[in-house]
Amino acid sequence: MKKRPWLVGLAAAATVATLTSGCTLGDEPEAKPGPGTASKVPSAPEEERVGKPNILLITVDDASATDVLDMPHVQRLIADEGATVDTALAPTPICVPARASLLTGQYTHNHGALGISGPYGSVTSFMGDGKDDDTLPVWLNAAGYETFFVGKYLNGYGKNNGTETYVPPGWTRWLASVDTTTYDYDKTQLSNNGAVEEVSSTYNADGFAERVDDLLGQPRRTTRPWFLNVNYVAPHFGGPWEDDDPKYVEQEVRGNDSARTNPRFPPTPYVHPDDRDSFATRELPDDPSMFYDVPDQQAGRERKFLAKPKRKRYLRELHQQRLESLQAVDRAVGRHVETLEESGQLDDTVIVFTSDNGYSVGQHNLDGKLFFYEPQLTVPLVIRGPGVRPDSTVESVVTHADLPVTLAAMAGATPSRPVDGLDVSRLLEQPEKYVDRVVPLEAYAVDAQDDQRLYSGIRVGNRWKYARMKSGFEEVYDLVEDPYELTNLAERRPALTAQLRRLDERYRDCAARTCPQLGEVPAVR
Repeated sequence: MKKRPWLVGLAAAATVATLTSGCTLGDEPEAKPGPGTASKVPSAPEEERVGKPNILLITVDDASATDVLDMPHVQRLIADEGATVDTALAPTPICVPARASLLTGQYTHNHGALGISGPYGSVTSFMGDGKDDDTLPVWLNAAGYETFFVGKYLNGYGKNNGTETYVPPGWTRWLASVDTTTYDYDKTQLSNNGAVEEVSSTYNADGFAERVDDLLGQPRRTTRPWFLNVNYVAPHFGGPWEDDDPKYVEQEVRGNDSARTNPRFPPTPYVHPDDRDSFATRELPDDPSMFYDVPDQQAGRERKFLAKPKRKRYLRELHQQRLESLQAVDRAVGRHVETLEESGQLDDTVIVFTSDNGYSVGQHNLDGKLFFYEPQLTVPLVIRGPGVRPDSTVESVVTHADLPVTLAAMAGATPSRPVDGLDVSRLLEQPEKYVDRVVPLEAYAVDAQDDQRLYSGIRVGNRWKYARMKSGFEEVYDLVEDPYELTNLAERRPALTAQLRRLDERYRDCAARTCPQLGEVPAVR
């Protein structure tokens, strides 16, 4: 039985919009050396596409698992034509750690990019020394693929630290947004193989989409396999300011993303002019955990002030603008599918749509990401393509770390680093066969000054969740009986808590084959 009604009650998709910006890719500049720059990526060996699918990986920034329900093109063109993963997890639900897992197939404690800033965070924590020089694009490039990147990379990639000229190994073409302009929706700059240029004078989702479609539509795309990863910024907050943006939001309400302390940006995303107020009547989610505050939930108790009317008004506006900002991305997805269909590539292309992490807009008294509750931990994940059953639902748990391993397997590529994630392609081929598993959970300080965890935990299939805070405080939930995580069982069921604690201790520092495998689940009761 489906737990999330992904395909219910959606309006018919609108006609795919035509973008008006006139810029094209033009000649490709050579990559310039930057801090830690590796030698120029060699051209992928010429190989026929037979047996090798194209791969289009589309990611958004901070979208929750339910946000995708309001993206009609994603629903009609990917979900209806492929598989919806009902429980997709970001084991470390925040920007840099999640994105590094999508590139490496490793959990955060192994890839080492722990936060969004600080010596153990940001892009600089993921450069060289066996980190970004052994990733999914490197594996695919070695297997004969051309590899393309468009959009947001890792936090901190930009001019403040001189990394804007840096092109990570493995990418045939590199078009990454440059911080801090990444969050200036109408003035975003790109590093075009190391040369900084303006996206265009338009909304950045339109600019990114045009770059993607120009790459996809080139004649050589039909003769060689390719991998394209586009990372849209929405629904992350960003500027410029709009008239209806909240003018005053106390620091505490701004959650746990340190970039929000920058007064350049409003606490809400910038919305495409065509989509402003399109969700103006949308209320906050009808969720029993909204503003829920009980003494045995440590994370929720820390943000009990969110229940005040002023904060509720702010969160309502935030929720509306987040959905509005995703509409431009949804139109871009429609256009990408149209480009693939017109060029005869659609049937040979695996398309994946996901997010780096989920997001709370008041659930458990939280605003933001990083915590282990379902709204922040779960992400949208829909996949279509060869070998994926249309209009199907995968109820087995899939994680960020699984995606690069699975995509490499589909492409006939071999990871050249130890990976923690699993090849879950058989779950896509036979979605009705539920396979249980254990997933390690962890998080670190946003400004990561050291490698000390804020919490570690585990999720046992679709039933049990355990988390242990740095202070030693424990939370345990039965997700079948208590899907909104309202009752902490840690003290009420000590034997169960002890079992889950042992699993956390067993897997919290796992690596490769010592990490949980599909079907390897001890009896927990």
